Amino acid sequence: MKCFKCKGEMHQGHTTFVTDTDDSCIVVRRVPCLQYDTCGEIAYSGEVTENLEKIVRAAKQALTEVAVVKYPDAVA
Repeated sequence: MKCFKCKGEMHQGHTTFVTDTDDSCIVVRRVPCLQYDTCGEIAYSGEVTENLEKIVRAAKQALTEVAVVKYPDAVA
């Protein structure tokens, strides 16, 4: 798939997902993604998006201010 902006190609990779909720900052490392090689734009599959939502919900329940989670460990 080509990027409509940079015309780069999309490749499988990994990224770090960060979200700031009302009470905490959640960092999820080694998240599988598709990334354009020229501009760096990333996209997640539907399955990865669902897993990220579950991880964020679970981390918010942990009542911690900062949570760092490894994606492969959290979905295993």
